[in-house]
Amino acid sequence: MAQIREVKKRIKSIENTKKVTHAMELVATTKMRKAQLAALAGRPYSTSLEEIIAEVRIKSGKAKHTLLEEKQALNQIIILISSDRGLAGGLNINLFREILKSEVKNPQLISVGKKAANFVVKSGYEILAQFQSEEKSSLDLARTLSKMAIDAFKKSQTSRISLLYPHFESTIKQTPKWIQLLPIELKKLDLQAPSNQKVERLLLEPSADIILGSILPHHIITQIYQVLLEAKAAEHSARMVAMKNATDAAGELIEDLTLTYNQARQEAITKELLDIITAKRAFE
Repeated sequence: MAQIREVKKRIKSIENTKKVTHAMELVATTKMRKAQLAALAGRPYSTSLEEIIAEVRIKSGKAKHTLLEEKQALNQIIILISSDRGLAGGLNINLFREILKSEVKNPQLISVGKKAANFVVKSGYEILAQFQSEEKSSLDLARTLSKMAIDAFKKSQTSRISLLYPHFESTIKQTPKWIQLLPIELKKLDLQAPSNQKVERLLLEPSADIILGSILPHHIITQIYQVLLEAKAAEHSARMVAMKNATDAAGELIEDLTLTYNQARQEAITKELLDIITAKRAFE
Protein backbone atom coordinates (compact mmCIF):
# COMPACT_ATOMS: atom_id res chain seq x y z
CA MET A 1 0.00 0.00 0.00
CA ALA A 2 2.88 2.34 0.70
CA GLN A 3 4.15 1.80 -2.83
CA ILE A 4 0.72 2.54 -4.30
CA ARG A 5 0.42 5.79 -2.35
CA GLU A 6 3.93 6.83 -3.45
CA VAL A 7 3.17 6.18 -7.14
CA LYS A 8 -0.14 8.04 -6.88
CA LYS A 9 1.65 10.98 -5.26
CA ARG A 10 4.21 11.06 -8.09
CA ILE A 11 1.45 10.97 -10.72
CA LYS A 12 -0.28 13.96 -9.13
CA SER A 13 3.00 15.88 -8.92
CA ILE A 14 3.84 15.26 -12.58
CA GLU A 15 0.29 16.21 -13.62
CA ASN A 16 0.77 19.58 -11.90
CA THR A 17 4.11 20.01 -13.67
CA LYS A 18 2.48 19.16 -16.98
CA LYS A 19 -0.15 21.87 -16.45
CA VAL A 20 2.59 24.44 -15.78
CA THR A 21 4.69 23.49 -18.83
CA HIS A 22 1.60 23.46 -21.05
CA ALA A 23 0.63 26.95 -19.86
CA MET A 24 4.17 28.18 -20.52
CA GLU A 25 4.03 26.58 -23.97
CA LEU A 26 0.85 28.51 -24.81
CA VAL A 27 2.35 31.80 -23.59
CA ALA A 28 5.56 31.21 -25.54
CA THR A 29 3.55 30.35 -28.66
CA THR A 30 1.71 33.68 -28.53
CA LYS A 31 4.92 35.65 -27.99
CA MET A 32 6.71 33.59 -30.65
CA ARG A 33 4.23 34.52 -33.36
CA LYS A 34 4.57 38.24 -32.67
CA ALA A 35 8.36 38.04 -32.46
CA GLN A 36 8.65 36.02 -35.66
CA LEU A 37 6.49 38.49 -37.58
CA ALA A 38 8.60 41.42 -36.32
CA ALA A 39 11.88 39.69 -37.23
CA LEU A 40 10.72 38.67 -40.71
CA ALA A 41 9.22 42.11 -41.38
CA GLY A 42 12.51 43.86 -40.57
CA ARG A 43 14.71 41.79 -42.87
CA PRO A 44 13.77 43.49 -46.20
CA TYR A 45 14.54 46.96 -44.81
CA SER A 46 17.92 45.86 -43.48
CA THR A 47 18.80 44.23 -46.81
CA SER A 48 17.68 47.28 -48.80
CA LEU A 49 19.82 49.56 -46.64
CA GLU A 50 22.89 47.40 -47.32
CA GLU A 51 22.17 47.55 -51.06
CA ILE A 52 21.94 51.35 -50.93
CA ILE A 53 25.32 51.58 -49.18
CA ALA A 54 26.84 49.24 -51.77
CA GLU A 55 25.42 51.32 -54.62
CA VAL A 56 26.73 54.57 -53.18
CA ARG A 57 30.08 52.95 -52.60
CA ILE A 58 30.39 51.66 -56.18
CA LYS A 59 29.11 54.75 -57.95
CA SER A 60 31.22 57.15 -55.92
CA GLY A 61 34.51 55.30 -56.13
CA LYS A 62 36.54 55.16 -52.91
CA ALA A 63 34.49 57.08 -50.39
CA LYS A 64 36.03 57.43 -46.93
CA HIS A 65 34.50 57.33 -43.50
CA THR A 66 35.83 56.61 -40.02
CA LEU A 67 33.45 53.66 -39.61
CA LEU A 68 35.08 52.00 -42.62
CA GLU A 69 38.67 52.34 -41.45
CA GLU A 70 40.73 49.61 -39.80
CA LYS A 71 41.91 50.36 -36.26
CA GLN A 72 45.12 49.22 -34.61
CA ALA A 73 43.80 48.73 -31.08
CA LEU A 74 44.59 45.48 -29.28
CA ASN A 75 41.13 44.86 -27.86
CA GLN A 76 38.02 43.56 -29.57
CA ILE A 77 34.50 44.15 -28.32
CA ILE A 78 31.83 41.47 -28.48
CA ILE A 79 28.16 42.29 -27.93
CA LEU A 80 26.71 39.04 -26.57
CA ILE A 81 22.92 38.76 -26.77
CA SER A 82 21.09 36.09 -24.77
CA SER A 83 17.75 35.72 -23.00
CA ASP A 84 16.86 37.02 -19.55
CA ARG A 85 15.21 33.77 -18.54
CA GLY A 86 16.02 30.11 -19.01
CA LEU A 87 13.80 27.18 -20.02
CA ALA A 88 14.77 27.73 -23.65
CA GLY A 89 16.50 24.46 -24.39
CA GLY A 90 20.08 24.78 -25.57
CA LEU A 91 19.68 28.33 -26.90
CA ASN A 92 22.03 30.07 -24.45
CA ILE A 93 24.38 27.12 -23.99
CA ASN A 94 25.10 27.03 -27.73
CA LEU A 95 25.92 30.74 -27.63
CA PHE A 96 28.36 30.32 -24.77
CA ARG A 97 30.05 27.36 -26.43
CA GLU A 98 30.50 29.45 -29.56
CA ILE A 99 32.24 32.27 -27.72
CA LEU A 100 34.44 29.86 -25.73
CA LYS A 101 35.77 28.22 -28.88
CA SER A 102 36.32 31.53 -30.69
CA GLU A 103 39.83 32.85 -31.23
CA VAL A 104 39.07 36.48 -30.39
CA LYS A 105 42.10 38.14 -28.77
CA ASN A 106 41.64 40.35 -25.70
CA PRO A 107 37.84 40.31 -25.81
CA GLN A 108 35.78 42.90 -23.97
CA LEU A 109 32.11 42.02 -23.67
CA ILE A 110 28.88 43.94 -23.61
CA SER A 111 26.15 41.59 -22.40
CA VAL A 112 22.47 41.84 -23.27
CA GLY A 113 20.36 39.49 -21.15
CA LYS A 114 20.80 38.10 -17.63
CA LYS A 115 22.11 34.77 -18.88
CA ALA A 116 24.87 36.50 -20.84
CA ALA A 117 25.81 38.66 -17.85
CA ASN A 118 26.06 35.59 -15.58
CA PHE A 119 28.20 33.79 -18.16
CA VAL A 120 30.60 36.71 -18.55
CA VAL A 121 31.08 37.04 -14.79
CA LYS A 122 31.67 33.31 -14.27
CA SER A 123 34.02 33.05 -17.26
CA GLY A 124 36.21 35.92 -16.12
CA TYR A 125 35.91 38.02 -19.27
CA GLU A 126 36.20 41.80 -19.03
CA ILE A 127 32.75 43.32 -19.14
CA LEU A 128 32.15 46.88 -20.34
CA ALA A 129 28.40 47.08 -19.79
CA GLN A 130 25.41 44.85 -19.19
CA PHE A 131 21.76 45.24 -20.09
CA GLN A 132 18.63 43.23 -19.58
CA SER A 133 16.95 42.44 -22.87
CA GLU A 134 13.58 43.65 -21.58
CA GLU A 135 14.57 46.75 -19.62
CA LYS A 136 14.20 48.91 -22.75
CA SER A 137 12.36 48.65 -26.02
CA SER A 138 14.40 46.98 -28.78
CA LEU A 139 14.79 50.28 -30.63
CA ASP A 140 15.97 52.22 -27.56
CA LEU A 141 18.38 49.44 -26.68
CA ALA A 142 19.68 49.43 -30.27
CA ARG A 143 20.32 53.17 -30.10
CA THR A 144 22.20 52.82 -26.80
CA LEU A 145 24.36 49.94 -28.06
CA SER A 146 25.01 51.74 -31.35
CA LYS A 147 26.23 54.88 -29.58
CA MET A 148 28.54 52.86 -27.32
CA ALA A 149 29.95 50.92 -30.26
CA ILE A 150 30.50 53.94 -32.51
CA ASP A 151 32.07 56.02 -29.73
CA ALA A 152 34.48 53.21 -28.77
CA PHE A 153 35.44 52.62 -32.40
CA LYS A 154 35.97 56.30 -33.23
CA LYS A 155 38.23 56.68 -30.19
CA SER A 156 40.27 53.66 -31.41
CA GLN A 157 39.54 51.79 -28.17
CA THR A 158 38.90 48.62 -30.18
CA SER A 159 39.95 47.18 -33.50
CA ARG A 160 36.71 45.30 -34.13
CA ILE A 161 33.19 45.12 -32.74
CA SER A 162 31.18 41.95 -33.30
CA LEU A 163 27.70 40.72 -32.47
CA LEU A 164 26.99 37.18 -31.29
CA TYR A 165 23.34 36.21 -31.01
CA PRO A 166 20.89 33.32 -31.61
CA HIS A 167 19.75 33.68 -35.22
CA PHE A 168 16.16 32.75 -35.98
CA GLU A 169 16.07 30.31 -38.90
CA SER A 170 12.84 28.50 -38.13
CA THR A 171 10.65 27.56 -35.20
CA ILE A 172 12.76 24.48 -34.49
CA LYS A 173 16.17 25.82 -35.53
CA GLN A 174 18.08 28.68 -33.90
CA THR A 175 21.83 28.85 -34.45
CA PRO A 176 24.53 31.13 -32.99
CA LYS A 177 25.63 33.73 -35.54
CA TRP A 178 28.48 36.24 -35.69
CA ILE A 179 28.14 39.65 -37.35
CA GLN A 180 31.01 42.07 -37.72
CA LEU A 181 29.52 45.40 -36.77
CA LEU A 182 32.60 47.65 -37.07
CA PRO A 183 34.52 48.32 -39.19
CA ILE A 184 31.76 47.95 -41.75
CA GLU A 185 32.74 45.33 -44.31
CA LEU A 186 32.38 47.03 -47.66
CA LYS A 187 33.58 43.97 -49.54
CA LYS A 188 30.58 42.06 -48.26
CA LEU A 189 28.27 44.89 -49.20
CA ASP A 190 29.82 45.26 -52.65
CA LEU A 191 29.04 41.62 -53.39
CA GLN A 192 25.35 42.36 -53.11
CA ALA A 193 25.50 44.92 -55.90
CA PRO A 194 24.86 43.66 -59.46
CA SER A 195 28.21 42.46 -60.80
CA ASN A 196 27.08 41.71 -64.35
CA GLN A 197 25.93 45.26 -65.07
CA LYS A 198 28.07 48.22 -65.96
CA VAL A 199 27.77 50.81 -63.24
CA GLU A 200 27.93 54.39 -64.47
CA ARG A 201 29.74 57.09 -62.51
CA LEU A 202 27.06 59.45 -61.25
CA LEU A 203 27.27 62.77 -59.53
CA LEU A 204 25.95 62.42 -56.01
CA GLU A 205 24.38 65.37 -54.25
CA PRO A 206 25.50 65.89 -51.58
CA SER A 207 28.85 64.12 -51.82
CA ALA A 208 29.28 60.42 -51.16
CA ASP A 209 31.21 61.16 -47.95
CA ILE A 210 28.31 63.17 -46.56
CA ILE A 211 25.78 60.54 -47.62
CA LEU A 212 27.80 57.79 -45.96
CA GLY A 213 28.26 59.96 -42.88
CA SER A 214 24.48 59.98 -42.44
CA ILE A 215 23.61 56.47 -43.56
CA LEU A 216 26.37 54.41 -41.93
CA PRO A 217 25.43 55.21 -38.28
CA HIS A 218 21.83 54.45 -39.21
CA HIS A 219 23.03 51.18 -40.73
CA ILE A 220 24.66 50.25 -37.40
CA ILE A 221 21.43 50.96 -35.47
CA THR A 222 19.44 48.96 -38.02
CA GLN A 223 21.77 45.98 -37.76
CA ILE A 224 21.60 45.92 -33.96
CA TYR A 225 17.82 46.41 -33.95
CA GLN A 226 17.32 43.55 -36.41
CA VAL A 227 19.60 41.31 -34.36
CA LEU A 228 17.55 42.06 -31.21
CA LEU A 229 14.37 41.11 -33.10
CA GLU A 230 15.97 37.92 -34.38
CA ALA A 231 17.15 37.02 -30.86
CA LYS A 232 13.65 37.52 -29.43
CA ALA A 233 12.10 35.35 -32.14
CA ALA A 234 14.74 32.67 -31.51
CA GLU A 235 14.21 32.80 -27.73
CA HIS A 236 10.43 32.42 -27.82
CA SER A 237 10.64 29.71 -30.50
CA ALA A 238 13.19 27.74 -28.45
CA ARG A 239 11.12 28.11 -25.29
CA MET A 240 7.93 27.00 -27.02
CA VAL A 241 9.66 23.88 -28.37
CA ALA A 242 11.29 23.16 -24.99
CA MET A 243 7.99 23.47 -23.11
CA LYS A 244 6.18 21.32 -25.67
CA ASN A 245 8.84 18.62 -25.30
CA ALA A 246 8.55 18.88 -21.51
CA THR A 247 4.76 18.57 -21.67
CA ASP A 248 4.96 15.54 -23.97
CA ALA A 249 7.59 13.91 -21.73
CA ALA A 250 5.40 14.51 -18.66
CA GLY A 251 2.44 12.90 -20.45
CA GLU A 252 4.49 9.82 -21.31
CA LEU A 253 5.78 9.56 -17.75
CA ILE A 254 2.23 9.81 -16.39
CA GLU A 255 1.16 6.95 -18.67
CA ASP A 256 4.03 4.77 -17.45
CA LEU A 257 3.34 5.56 -13.80
CA THR A 258 -0.40 4.96 -14.28
CA LEU A 259 0.38 1.52 -15.66
CA THR A 260 2.67 0.85 -12.69
CA TYR A 261 -0.05 2.10 -10.31
CA ASN A 262 -2.69 -0.17 -11.85
CA GLN A 263 -0.37 -3.17 -11.71
CA ALA A 264 0.50 -2.53 -8.07
CA ARG A 265 -3.18 -2.02 -7.20
CA GLN A 266 -4.12 -5.22 -8.97
CA GLU A 267 -1.42 -7.13 -7.09
CA ALA A 268 -2.65 -5.70 -3.78
CA ILE A 269 -6.25 -6.70 -4.54
CA THR A 270 -5.15 -10.18 -5.60
CA LYS A 271 -3.15 -10.57 -2.40
CA GLU A 272 -6.12 -9.49 -0.28
CA LEU A 273 -8.39 -12.01 -2.02
CA LEU A 274 -5.86 -14.76 -1.44
CA ASP A 275 -5.67 -13.84 2.25
CA ILE A 276 -9.48 -13.94 2.53
CA ILE A 277 -9.71 -17.31 0.78
CA THR A 278 -6.91 -18.76 2.94
CA ALA A 279 -8.56 -17.53 6.11
CA LYS A 280 -11.94 -18.95 5.07
CA ARG A 281 -10.49 -22.37 4.39
CA ALA A 282 -8.73 -22.32 7.74
CA PHE A 283 -12.12 -22.05 9.55
CA GLU A 284 -13.74 -24.85 7.56
